[in-house]
Amino acid sequence: MSAHRPTGLRRHLTFANLVSSAVCLLAFPWLYWAIVDRQPAADSVSEVLSSEVRQGDFLQIHYRLTWRSRCEIVAFRYIIDEMRVEWPITAESRIVQPGSSDFLIRVPVPLAAAPGAAVYRATLRYECNPFQRFFPLEQDLKPRSFRILAGPNPSTGVEQGRLDRGVPLVRRFAEAEE
Repeated sequence: MSAHRPTGLRRHLTFANLVSSAVCLLAFPWLYWAIVDRQPAADSVSEVLSSEVRQGDFLQIHYRLTWRSRCEIVAFRYIIDEMRVEWPITAESRIVQPGSSDFLIRVPVPLAAAPGAAVYRATLRYECNPFQRFFPLEQDLKPRSFRILAGPNPSTGVEQGRLDRGVPLVRRFAEAEE
C-alpha cells in the first residue's frame, strides 16, 4: 500500500503555513508604522520676536504649526553663546492633537551667558504611534540667531553683580562649526 500524499493546494495549507501567514498579517500595521510613517508630525513657520535679548531675559519665538496626528513631543532646547558655551534648557514634554496651533515660546537666556552673537537650537522627539516609542522620530529645528545684550533687564528684579545666588548653572562647550 502506498501512503496518500496531499497534492496541490492541500499540500500548502498546513498548520505552520497558516500560523506564519497570520503572524505576517498581524505585523502589517507595525510594518506600516515602521516604514511609511516616518515624516515629522508638523509643518511649521516660526518667527523670532526678540532679536536682542538681555542676560536673564527671554528669547521669544512665535510658532504657527499644523499637526498631522496626535503625538507626544519632547523638545530638547539649548542656547550657544558668543564664547561657544552650550546652555541646556529644561526639556519640555506635551501631547498635541491634529490641527492648527498658534503659540509663543519663551526661552530663558542664562544670566551667565556671554554677551554677543548667540544661536538657539532645538530638537523635537516625536512619538506618534506605538512603534515610535522604541524608535522615535527626531527633527532638528532651524537654528535661530539672536544677540545677547550685557546686563540683566531691570524689570526682572535681578540685581547686577549678584550672580552667586541660586542653583549652580550647568554648562558644556559646544562643538565648533566648520
